[in-house]
Amino acid sequence: MKFPDRAGSVKPSFFFECLAFAAQDKGLHAYLAEFPKRAANEVEEHIHDGSEFLHLLEGTIAVRYQEEEHSIKAGDSVYFDSSEPHSYRGMSKIPARALVVTSPPRM
Repeated sequence: MKFPDRAGSVKPSFFFECLAFAAQDKGLHAYLAEFPKRAANEVEEHIHDGSEFLHLLEGTIAVRYQEEEHSIKAGDSVYFDSSEPHSYRGMSKIPARALVVTSPPRM
């Protein structure tokens, strides 16, 4: 099942599918994400505890982190502290797709 980035969002920045939904006591969360083409003013930054790793499988996206926007293409990866504001926006005509892994904060 695909879910929008925010419940009830009219024009989501991305959609995600949980890849290990049934797993219990997960030390990390894996998702397949899809990023439709969006303008910079159509996306909102978000935060969540822990770390995030994204590996782009298809297309091109812009990743905004620490007030800078970085363009990444298929085959590129990013890793960052997801407690800092960040956002994504698709830049390709066909929606970009990525494997996204998040982990809880270290104790």
